[in-house]
This record gives sequence, structure tokens and C-alpha cells, in this order.
Amino acid sequence: MREGLTSATSAASPVEIDGSHGEGGGQILRTSLALSMITGRPLVMRQIRAGRAKSGLRRQHLACVQAAARLCNAHVRGDEVGSKSLDFTPTQGVDAGFDAWASVIDIDIGSAGSTSLVVQTVLVPAIVSGRSVRATVHGGTHNPMAPPFEFLERVFLPHLRAMGADATLTLDRHGFATGSGSQASHDEPARYRGQLTMRVEPGALAPLEIVEACEVRARKAIAILARLPTHVADREFGVVRERLGFGMHECELREVPEGGPANVLMLEVEREGGARELVTGFGERGLRAEAVAERACDALAEYLAAGVPVGEHLADQLLLPFALAGSGRFRCAPLSRHATTNIETIQQFLDVAIRVEPIGGAVDVIVG
Repeated sequence: MREGLTSATSAASPVEIDGSHGEGGGQILRTSLALSMITGRPLVMRQIRAGRAKSGLRRQHLACVQAAARLCNAHVRGDEVGSKSLDFTPTQGVDAGFDAWASVIDIDIGSAGSTSLVVQTVLVPAIVSGRSVRATVHGGTHNPMAPPFEFLERVFLPHLRAMGADATLTLDRHGFATGSGSQASHDEPARYRGQLTMRVEPGALAPLEIVEACEVRARKAIAILARLPTHVADREFGVVRERLGFGMHECELREVPEGGPANVLMLEVEREGGARELVTGFGERGLRAEAVAERACDALAEYLAAGVPVGEHLADQLLLPFALAGSGRFRCAPLSRHATTNIETIQQFLDVAIRVEPIGGAVDVIVG
């Protein structure tokens, strides 16, 4: 944690979080766990995910709790599927030097729940711990209700490295949600469990500015197919070429031997200066390949039309490392309720100013 950045109140006092506040979803839990780990302050959370149709901890949220607890050797109550309350008390936080933290953890979600969201919970705390940390997470790697592995590895992680982090993510095996569609449940068993591995070496987070939407210097369309015919990808690439002008050399087919049936289409752009975005379309039973591609094209076209370097989901994820760095600025489209709730959660733990200033049709998020 950057020198001079302090907890919102005494480091020993618990932080009480209302999980029904704002967007009322799992991000409140993940951010609260991360900051409880970092500050060493006990977390008392009630009404967990009250804004969701199935409230309380689901399997992937429980895995986030378990990963955090194992990393910082926390004492936990309420760590069971369906629980709407959680008491989480880290053994030690940053002020104690992270001496009691584990260096290796292995987490099995036990379902197709998102491995990416579990990694998001522990990645930034591991970076600021100043320790070597290795985490292996088993479950879904490509889930329609969460960012895929490639978003973390190709979009989020490069910005953390630009801030000084020494971290790598490896996709060991693909894992897809049962049914592969937007209605797939992350509580259902995975047809074939995927696996991600996170490795972090000692480092620190320094301030960063991401405000210029420079020219796009590289782009790629990636279609992942598991037990599906290749014409599915051909039809998706045809839409991408027609809608966005991609060339054949910018289209890559990845056939996965394990799991499925599944289809994931990812569209990635990288700008001069390092800004990146990746959007995803997921195949569903009964949904034409062309419709999958149209959804992904719509999302990328919206990002490009906004003329900003930081996309909606990246904006949400940058808030925590920027707050821990103590200062910084990034430009994005007007914040989602997800992101504004995340800001409010961060400020329950840290005494750091986060301002959102309109600039044309965009906003600048200014930390410190």
C-alpha cells in the first residue's frame, strides 16, 4: 500500500458492509474481502448479494471467501453456500507485514463458477503483500456472467504491470459453464473443470494515468470452439469482417478438445500507448452464430465510439489498484452502478479521495 494511504478508521476496528447497497452484487463482497486482507481490518458483511435473484453466497462467491481466508489465514463465520452473512477476520494485514500469509493456495470452486472472479479477489492483495504467491483455481474459465481468462490476462494484467506489479496468469485448462449459454448456472457442476494459475512476485503499485484514446494498433477476433463444428467460427468471423472490417489474418480459431459443447467469441483491440479492451460473445443453445457475433460487435463498436481508453469492466477493476497506489487518473464512459458501488465500498476501508469529473460524453476518474 502506498505510503500515506491510511484506513478510513482505526486498523483494528471492523468494517460493516451492507451487501444490499448499490448494485447489491458479488463485487461488493470481492472488494470487501480484498481490502479486509490488505488492511487487516475485520469484515462484517450482511445481506450478501441481496440485489440478485439468488441472494447469499453461491459456490463461486464461497470460493472467493475461501481463497481470501487461506491466503491471509483468516477466521471466518458464515462461509457456506446460501449464507447471507459473513464475519471475516484476517490474522494479519499490511501493517503486520503479511507474515502469516500463505505462499501457495489451491481452490476448487466445485462447479462451473468463475475462476476469474476468484483470481480478482486475491490478485491485488497478493501484489501489495510483497510476498511470492501462487494460487491455482479450478472451475469455469469462460463463464457468460464473468470476464473470461483472456480479459484478465490481456486487458487487466498489463495495466497492473504498468503500475509496477510482477504477476502472471496461466490458462492451464479451459472450463465452460454447463449449457454454455447466458442462462448457465455457476452452481451447476462443470462438464470439464478448467484451471487458472496465478503467480505473483514481490512488487508495488505506483500511480498511473490512462487518459488518451490513441489509435488502434492491433486487433484480433478469437473464436473458441469445444465439440462444435468449425463452420460456427466461420460464420462468426464473417459477421466480424463485415461489421468491423477485420481481415482474415486478424481472425483466430481455437479448437478445445476438453469440455463443451461451447462457443466463445472474443474481440480484442490494443491502442497506441497500451490501452486495451476485450469484449465477449457466448454461444447459447438455439442462438445462431451470427447473433453471437452481432452481440460482440455491438459491444466493441460501443467502446470504440465512446473514444475512451478504458472500457466499462476495466474501469470497475482499476478502482482498487488505483486507490492502493494513492493517486492516478483514467478516462472512461460514464460509470456503471457497479463501479460507483465499488467506489463507495473502497472508501469504507480507505481514506482516499476518488472523484468522477465529466469531460464531454466521458468521465475522468481521479484518485488522490
